[in-house]
Amino acid sequence: MTFEILETTSQVMDALGGNGPVTVLTASKPTAVSNWRGFPTFPSNTYVAMIGALHAIGKTAPPSIWGMRVPSEPERVT
Repeated sequence: MTFEILETTSQVMDALGGNGPVTVLTASKPTAVSNWRGFPTFPSNTYVAMIGALHAIGKTAPPSIWGMRVPSEPERVT
């Protein structure tokens, strides 16, 4: 399955139905969720719930949107 890749917090929130559904999905306060639209990242503790919900609708987003570091590829020894 190929996932559509979302690049911003706002795109992720829109894909998940907006502020209300994201509030319920993440068990967060409405004011916090509202603020996330203007932030470059989500709180890392929302990753599992949100990425699972995105995958269920054929979408994904890079872990960096949750402030997670992705390991760099190891150098090849030649």
